[in-house]
Amino acid sequence: MIRRIYVDNYKCLVNFELKLQPLTVLVGPNGAGKTAVLEVLAALRELLRGQVRVNDRAAFPASSLTRWQNRRQQVFELEVGIQGSVLRYRLVVEHDPPERGRILEERLDTEGKPLFLFREGTVQLYRDDHTEGPGFPADWSWSDLARVPPSKDNRRLVAFQEFMRNLTISSFIPMNFRAESHREEPSLSFDGSNFASWYRHCLQEAPSRIADLQKRLAEAIPGLQAIRLEKVGAEARAFKIAFADPAGQYELCLDEISDGQRVLVALYTLLEFGDLIGSAMVLDEPDNYLALAEIQPWLMELVDRCGTVRLPLVIICSHHPEVIDYLGPDHGVYLWRDSNGPTLHRPLREAIGQTSQRWSEILARGWQET
Repeated sequence: MIRRIYVDNYKCLVNFELKLQPLTVLVGPNGAGKTAVLEVLAALRELLRGQVRVNDRAAFPASSLTRWQNRRQQVFELEVGIQGSVLRYRLVVEHDPPERGRILEERLDTEGKPLFLFREGTVQLYRDDHTEGPGFPADWSWSDLARVPPSKDNRRLVAFQEFMRNLTISSFIPMNFRAESHREEPSLSFDGSNFASWYRHCLQEAPSRIADLQKRLAEAIPGLQAIRLEKVGAEARAFKIAFADPAGQYELCLDEISDGQRVLVALYTLLEFGDLIGSAMVLDEPDNYLALAEIQPWLMELVDRCGTVRLPLVIICSHHPEVIDYLGPDHGVYLWRDSNGPTLHRPLREAIGQTSQRWSEILARGWQET
């Protein structure tokens, strides 16, 4: 799991360091930097998938530099616990001139010893026992760590690659959910639009869990009887939900149920197939579209599962009062900015102080301490 994230000179994140728990809930006003933290994780994921250049819009373009500073370098660090080892990743990006963003340094260490080092246009590889491997000139605009092929001597590096590539980062837009799937997709998209194709993958990998998922969905969505994929073409499958009410039984496609119901289906599926979604689940306001009574049961299930093999790390950004009151005392981190300066943070418990009022009420009235 990710234990620590450090960011410098990215939007409102300046010399920003955050230590993470297995479940961390980021709260605070709009513009405080919550989404910026998620954006950094998403950009590092895309960079380490080898799908974007460092200055692409999906990574770290010059426009992401902190506007009130003149420095042209950005620094990103992650500390990740994998298979009993603590791996430390560091990336230094330079935008000088702005249109030619490049990587100055990229490195991966463990126990204070190197596994990978890119500096000044040259890659130096190291084996798992830290002995020196081959070196070669490399491209300054791509992550060269992402391009290292697996071998028997670099299993720690490969484990880090897989960890980062498998991060699930989503901010659901239920109106974008497509009912039809034309193939299995092992990763859930940022907006959840490919949910049916991702569910199709989960169904193939762990079909025995569908009964438990349907049971939980039936408790969360009145009248729901079952979910299934119906063949509608040679390769196409449609995600359908069966309902029953006093008037009879009927089926609806995924894009025919309400926005809130689509989000509930997605959220409970994420919990049930947590070990298939990858190394961590990062959700931006998953409570959007949900009624107060709908979010509480999901939060209880989340707490029970989080920190287990099935769901080792969850990061949530939220404004929802139920999320703040239920998760805030043990898992909340409050983010804020003074006079639009850099993002600051402290445990939510410290920001709230001693009180008998609901924590969400304290935040709503602006009575928290910063």
